Amino acid sequence: MKSLRSFLSRILPALAFAGFVSCGEDTVAGKTTTTTNGGGNLQAVGPSGQPLSGCVALAARSWDPVRGMPGAVDTLRGDGAGTIRLERESYAFLEIRDDASGLGARIQRVSLPDGNRQMVRLDTLRRIQGRWADRSSVAAGRLFLDSSFHSVALGGDGSFVFRGVSEGAYALLLDANAAAPRRMGSVRLEERDVRFLGPGNVILQDDTTGSPLWIDDFETGSVFPPIHGVVPGVSPWYVWASLATTLLPASTEVDSIRRAIGPDPDRAGNSFHFRFATDDPYSWVAVGITNMEMDLSERTRLCFAYRSDSLVKIQFQRDSVGVVRPAVSASVPSSREWKDVCVATSDLVANADNPDSLKTWNSFGKKVLVIEFQVPSGGTFLDLDDIRMR
Repeated sequence: MKSLRSFLSRILPALAFAGFVSCGEDTVAGKTTTTTNGGGNLQAVGPSGQPLSGCVALAARSWDPVRGMPGAVDTLRGDGAGTIRLERESYAFLEIRDDASGLGARIQRVSLPDGNRQMVRLDTLRRIQGRWADRSSVAAGRLFLDSSFHSVALGGDGSFVFRGVSEGAYALLLDANAAAPRRMGSVRLEERDVRFLGPGNVILQDDTTGSPLWIDDFETGSVFPPIHGVVPGVSPWYVWASLATTLLPASTEVDSIRRAIGPDPDRAGNSFHFRFATDDPYSWVAVGITNMEMDLSERTRLCFAYRSDSLVKIQFQRDSVGVVRPAVSASVPSSREWKDVCVATSDLVANADNPDSLKTWNSFGKKVLVIEFQVPSGGTFLDLDDIRMR
């Protein structure tokens, strides 16, 4: 019972949120159960392979991805030899803890018929700590690890901590307001490493990759960048031209822009292909997204792949201050071959008319509205791919 109480103490916040109020003998959504139907046996062992006695498993019979909660949950207790008898042969997922709740494991899509045995190695439980910088965009919210019992409320500054998490790969989702959960990205928790990757503006502590925020890799073929799924106000990709003619997309209409996203013969997957004529010495063209309203101040690099026969100017913009549209920018040279680059946000140069309070990235990046890729007179093409910030 000690192990059960310890295990439940770690997951009760998630269960309580989902309506899991107590243990019971009946199979009812919102309760843990102790029914007997007949599945195989799990053999719980420690990191060195020794059997672990007294383990407890919570096994979810189903998972509702829309509400982010399990259905009925079976409570399974291991014996002195580390054997855990499954009450059913299939579960959506299950989580096991040892007697001290210092070791654990998670198994997804369990399928183990009666008479079969599966060894499960338990490893040290860890925590996932981080911050979602755009917390102010929602009135309240919680984050949860998909297909698990882990759920936490967001702090006022967007901070969060998941405790007692087993190693593995998880989808990180945001439950905010009355809308469907927003997919923030994926978390991979390993023995000595934790990594985040996705369209959510999340930075994990101890993530040596910088928790890349993926703006767009164009693989979905949609005119909306993936960050639109996390920040619904973000616009689709747009193009504009000043004293220039756009050829692909041929117009600013959504269907025309969609046709600019597609395969490239020299690069795997989809890319954005922009074709234009800039004969006037004062002509400019640009492709970008707006209505981001995102706090990117903690991001140190903008990385992307490009190909262009002219200089490319990257510009971030904020909402207007009076008659001034504050902006910071940097340029990369022309390259007729695909080139992957990273631009340090510390190297971005502020417009001369930026207010003094918006001269540095630390202050400017607190509420970015627009990101744009611009090409001046003389250029004829710009291809973009794998746009992300670290």
